[in-house]
Amino acid sequence: MTMSAPSRRLLLVDDDQDFAIATSRALALEGVDCLLAGDGAAARAALATNSIDVVLLDVRLGQEDGTELALQLKQSQPDLILVIMTAYASVDSAVAALQAGAYDYLRKPFFLDELMQVLKRCFELAQIRQDKLRIEQELALHRKLEAVSQLATGLSHDFKNMLAVIRANLAVINDRLQQDDRLKPYASDALEATATATDLVAQLMDFARSGLRRDTRTDLGQTIAASVAMLSRSLCRDMQLTLHLPEQALISPIDSGQLESAIANLLINARDATSGRGTVWIRLQSVWQGGLYARLTVEDDGPGLSPEELGHALEPRFTTKPDGMGLGLPMIRQLALVYSGSFRIENAASGGARAVLDLPCRCEVQGQEENM
Repeated sequence: MTMSAPSRRLLLVDDDQDFAIATSRALALEGVDCLLAGDGAAARAALATNSIDVVLLDVRLGQEDGTELALQLKQSQPDLILVIMTAYASVDSAVAALQAGAYDYLRKPFFLDELMQVLKRCFELAQIRQDKLRIEQELALHRKLEAVSQLATGLSHDFKNMLAVIRANLAVINDRLQQDDRLKPYASDALEATATATDLVAQLMDFARSGLRRDTRTDLGQTIAASVAMLSRSLCRDMQLTLHLPEQALISPIDSGQLESAIANLLINARDATSGRGTVWIRLQSVWQGGLYARLTVEDDGPGLSPEELGHALEPRFTTKPDGMGLGLPMIRQLALVYSGSFRIENAASGGARAVLDLPCRCEVQGQEENM
């Protein structure tokens, strides 16, 4: 009975070395990564240094009481899924195991199918917990994005109008000052500062607009190709941009302006990560995920991201740039959610950073749209 789920990690705690080795070999054939521990100390060490979903624990470990060990492990890691094994099964021992926090109970000897049925339930529970945690984290981040978006919407318009007045008046003052006037540098600096502030307000407005859905018909390949061509002549002119597009046209409801803004953000990030002279691979392809999706990947040959940066990259206001606002990647993530897609940042096998944007789409063949 082979498990269809992805490989999981199990800790088998048993002082019978022959049984432990034979069981671990059988589990390996079923796609389960099995670590072994012969006593409580080894079990604690394994749990401290490995990510483990399930512990399969013998109730008798030489002079140690497996039930007592189960209690200690559950106290230190409440979410640990424990399965107690014993060759001396009784109602009392089963009750004691459950009271110790065991999820299930196995009587030795058992068949592999029996063990796999128990482990299947354990791993399903572990997956449910992981999914619940992920959903809670995404919901919290979405609420944070929504709050920032609402704040940006409310403030950006007013600031833009005020800055326009300030900038216009400063321009008049700057033009009327003589070149050798001692106030000229101050006026020029103030004018430059208002230009920077205007740009920041524009970024806030882009972020706010990323939460608005505008159903349209955008040829993703054409839009991406045009954006990459424009950026290769300006902001990324010293970089090597390699573009791969599919033969079929992938049509998405995303607004072309929103997509262009997302591409610009990703390529500017890649430029900054490679000091402006790196190589970036931009690829568009179709993938099937319960429906047809267009997958845009942007990968650079920079140093990649640290674990801390990966953990916070999609949070508003998180940035590693001295002059950054930390809104570019959250804007793309919010855009993906609005169009029922997804967005993630990861490190590529080559070492650089890779952004992956998935959007629902249709495939156009010979002028006709077809659902794939």
